[in-house]
Amino acid sequence: MTAARSARLQVIYNKTDITADLQPDLVAWTYTDNLSGNADDLQLTLHDVSQKWIGSWMPDLSASLQAAIIREHWDQAGKTERLALGTFEIDSIEIGFPPSTVTIKALSVPESGALLGEKKNKAWEKTKLAVIATEKAKAAGMKLFYDTPENPEYDRIEQTEETDLAFLMRLASDAGLCLKLTDKQLVIFDEAKYERAAAIATLSRSSSELKSFSAHTTSIGCYRACQVTYYAGKGKKAITGKFEAPRAPKVGRTLMVKEQVASVAEAQRLAKKKLREANKDSTQVSITMVGNPQYVAGVTVNLSGFGNFDGKYIVTRATHSQQSGYESSLELRRCLEGY
Repeated sequence: MTAARSARLQVIYNKTDITADLQPDLVAWTYTDNLSGNADDLQLTLHDVSQKWIGSWMPDLSASLQAAIIREHWDQAGKTERLALGTFEIDSIEIGFPPSTVTIKALSVPESGALLGEKKNKAWEKTKLAVIATEKAKAAGMKLFYDTPENPEYDRIEQTEETDLAFLMRLASDAGLCLKLTDKQLVIFDEAKYERAAAIATLSRSSSELKSFSAHTTSIGCYRACQVTYYAGKGKKAITGKFEAPRAPKVGRTLMVKEQVASVAEAQRLAKKKLREANKDSTQVSITMVGNPQYVAGVTVNLSGFGNFDGKYIVTRATHSQQSGYESSLELRRCLEGY
């Protein structure tokens, strides 16, 4: 007899495995993995007719959850796959009836931690982005993974009535970089590097794994070129750099950016990144498919059988969920070529 395919969520609460305790009451679970800009999150929905989950079993706010998706006998009998989702902190609990349910929500960024906890004021002089990010990660009890050779320098930079997370997001965005928070790590990276990675799979229109597909393309908010200008020194000498999108139409808008740069080369690099940031969401795709833990934010896939929407895409959000069955919902955008 062939073993039946199965998928389940493993949950560890404050270092205690509670998977078996959850299982009889678990109605549904959802895990959302974001490429940049938002924390990863985990949500559990439980039956609570006995009211134990709002009584003696009610979890503590700010308690730690570690989770993993386990898939068995999926591709072949006896094969087990495990996707560790990382560590989360419970930030809210909701109840409702009828029927009696409890929903537990948790984030990969502690609400009580230094990154989100308070607005701060501070100034730095003659420093670099990686130095500031290291300082902020350490204060939050996190590790920094600085996954880019680019390290913007600042003569002076100020954090004014901003949380550490908002401040770091601003610096990363200004530099054309991305920031992700996951599993007690603060990650700063260049999306272009991830887009250049080899595709892990080809998703075909004819695949039996595919449940739904939608796509959207637009020219709204897109530019053919970007020009960065900075007036440096007492004489206000202009430092200018420009980048034009490969295969861009001869007629189109130019994005004008005024930000501090130290050289023409730096201005050109920033122009390239700012143009990428403006144009990257022009073609987007949403896919729902049979659950597969290999699809996480940051991996690339090829689409086939979708006409002009065929090509290479990067996963910007992967939502894994289970209610009647295990599903993966992916948000993708077309990889930009040449920049």
